Parts: sequence; C-alpha cells; structure tokens
Amino acid sequence: MLPFINVFGKEFPMYGIVIFIGLAIGSVIAIQYFSKFNNIKKDDVLYAILYALIGLGIGAKLLYFLTNIPFMIESSQEIGFWNTITQMFTGGFVFYGGLIGGVLGVYIYSKQFKVSFKSLCLTLFPVIPLVHAIGRIGCLCAGCCYGMEYNGFGAITFHNSLLAPNNVTLFPMQIVEAICNFIIFLILLVTYKRFLGTYKTVGLYCVLYGITRFTLEFFRGDLIRGIYFSLSTSQWISIAIVIIGILLLCGQKGHTILSTIKNKKKSKA
Repeated sequence: MLPFINVFGKEFPMYGIVIFIGLAIGSVIAIQYFSKFNNIKKDDVLYAILYALIGLGIGAKLLYFLTNIPFMIESSQEIGFWNTITQMFTGGFVFYGGLIGGVLGVYIYSKQFKVSFKSLCLTLFPVIPLVHAIGRIGCLCAGCCYGMEYNGFGAITFHNSLLAPNNVTLFPMQIVEAICNFIIFLILLVTYKRFLGTYKTVGLYCVLYGITRFTLEFFRGDLIRGIYFSLSTSQWISIAIVIIGILLLCGQKGHTILSTIKNKKKSKA
C-alpha cells in the first residue's frame, strides 16, 4: 500500500516506522500503567524490554530461516548460496519466533539482575497484542503477510508492493489480524485486575491469540511458511501455545503439569 514514505527527498520504509511506533506505545503503557500492579521498578521494565527486543529480533529471524529452508535450497541453486543468504537476511520475520525469543530475553534479564520473571511477564504480556496490532498495519504498508486471493467484502489490492502479488484482489489479512489483536488487547485490559498476581493473563493471551492465528493461517496467501502434515509451522506452534495457555488458566493444576514436564526434561538431560 505504502512501502515507503518520502521525507525531504529521502525514502524511509513504512514497515520499520510503524513497528517503532507500536513498540514505543506498548513500552510506555507497560512502564507507566501495568508495572504499578506488579511491584516492579520502571527501570527494570525498560531494560527488560531492551533485552526482549534483542531476543525478538534473533528469534523472529531464526524461525524465518527455519521455515524457509526448502525455499533457500531451491533459491541457492538458481541465484547462488550467498545471494540467497543475503536475500533471507533482508527478508521478513516470523512473529512466533519473535515471541519466543522475546520471552527468553526477558528471562535472561530476570536471572542476570535478580528481578521477578513473573512480574515482568505480567507487566509486558498485556501490551503484546497492542504492539502486534500496530505492527500488522506496517505489514499492510509493506505488503508482507498478505492474504489469499479473494473477491469478497473488504478485499484489498496492491499495486506497487515488493512482496505481495500486485493487481490481484486479496483477503485483507493484515487488517483482520490487526483488529483481532486489538480486541485481544482490550479483553486482557478488562480482565487484568481479575487475574492480578497470576499467570492467567498470560494464559488468556496464549489461548486467544493461538486460536486466532491458527484460524487466520487458512486465509494466508504467502505459502512459503513451512507446511508439515497440511498445517503451517505457525499453526503447529499455535496448538502448543493454546495448550500452554489452557494449563496456565487452570492455575495451580496447570503449573503442576508444566513443572512435571520441565523436571522430566531435566532428568533426561
């Protein structure tokens, strides 16, 4: 739609600008509002966000590589190995990889500076869908994460996109997911005080977004995302995320199951 914006004769990618705006808004809300419910210093929230951003970038790019291995093999035969690697590095990101990497970044910060990981999660998780919603507007501008061919209500058409097929009517995937994420943010906001001090807010997010993402994947048009047993990589991760979310919503029983699984993995190691 609008891949670049011209400022004083220089072009800037709208995707990056919108992502920055989303991260800035989410960070301010987390620091100024949600931190006060979790007895955590605002400085710790800010620095944890910086760690999360590093993990987000690494995780999102790493999963992008993993889900595009078949494409990389095919592409390297056509344009060469190093040209393929360069193309992949300048390509996209995968949200779930960013989510996992971001959580690991926060965990590393909590351990390094002896800050409650739980408090950081309860402060940061509620703003994730808001940041994601704004980020999907950036996807709309760039043309990435586009929908399947579609001629119904709300169909959109790109004319100068470097990523989406141009002059083809498509399902408005970015808009729909942005709306869904914003609704999830509102639900977390309304229920936040009810679940105060527990991982249930995190669990509710996992369930709501996991179901949303699993469903919307059927309407995606960018098929180079890794398909295993008829489901995309993101759909398999969505199933796992929903299961984890349900366990977290179950409270103590769910924590017991997760702890048992964790302990079994440690004993095997």
